[in-house]
Amino acid sequence: MSSPDLHRPTMTVGPATWIVNKRVLLVGAGAALAAAAALLVSISLGFTTPVDVARILLGGGTRAENVVVLDDALPRALIAGLVGCGLGLAGALTQLITRNPLATPDLLGITAGASVGAVAAITLGAASGLWPADLGVPVAALLGGLAAAAGMYALSFRRGSDIGASTLRLILIGVGLTAMLQALTGFLLARAQEWDAARAQRWIVGSVSYGSWQVVPAAALAVTLGLAWSLLAARDLRTLGLGVDTARGLGVRVGPMMAATLLVAVIVAALAVSAAGPIAFVGLLAPQIALRLAASGTPPPITSGLVGAALVLCADVLTRTALPAGLPVGVATAAVGGPFLIYLMITTARKAIA
Repeated sequence: MSSPDLHRPTMTVGPATWIVNKRVLLVGAGAALAAAAALLVSISLGFTTPVDVARILLGGGTRAENVVVLDDALPRALIAGLVGCGLGLAGALTQLITRNPLATPDLLGITAGASVGAVAAITLGAASGLWPADLGVPVAALLGGLAAAAGMYALSFRRGSDIGASTLRLILIGVGLTAMLQALTGFLLARAQEWDAARAQRWIVGSVSYGSWQVVPAAALAVTLGLAWSLLAARDLRTLGLGVDTARGLGVRVGPMMAATLLVAVIVAALAVSAAGPIAFVGLLAPQIALRLAASGTPPPITSGLVGAALVLCADVLTRTALPAGLPVGVATAAVGGPFLIYLMITTARKAIA
């Protein structure tokens, strides 16, 4: 029987060839347009119109307009888009290798570990001059996320099994690890100076309000790494969506591919979290929205990233217009993500019983 991939259009760049799914491409283009529109609206709020913002970004602004847009509004909007894209990519990768919609950086303890590292850098370093101050928030968040992922993997590892062999065990360990790490974060906040604790608390909720050009590189690196891996490993990732046995039969080195993808997801999520805090449920919502819109069997990583960017940008616009002033963007995403998580848990449980 011939493979259905043989009848799909392909795109070739040098030695690499990718199969093009027209519907996934269309959904991705729509998400990119929505993110671009939300980006212009976010920059224009309280200042001018999206059309004028586009003119200024294209080099037609006055000196005063350039200062307002390029130095103040643009970094915040870029951080919102890049962080949303990074979290969407990381969530799609973890859901893909485990084949479970509940296996996201939020529930596996990755973002909680990154939060511990970042809060330690903000509080311990600033208050007492300890080593976290020398690391900086991005590096501390990355180390915290890696440590949490290593602990999760060690506790769920079974000899001779793959990472996704027991997703229920993986998720339960991740939930327990998340609770422990959140307790540690609370301890660090309780021991911190008042100003440092307030700064860390704003970061924990997930906010882009204090975004600056200093944290843009970390978010941009997260997106670049996630996109590069999604493109380079596209064939193997797509094959993994067919199941471990099928992927192994088609020549995929399942164990190394899953481990490498998990490592990439951890780094992407930790770097994204370091830029704006653990914006809740983006890693859960974006892949599932992309999956349903694209009607694909597994979450498409790049499309999930674009949907994540649109989600966070739209949530930022919402918190600055329709909601009370000063609310962090994480409040809006949590308000949507909480009910969606309950829905996913119910549907997953029904499938398991059936």
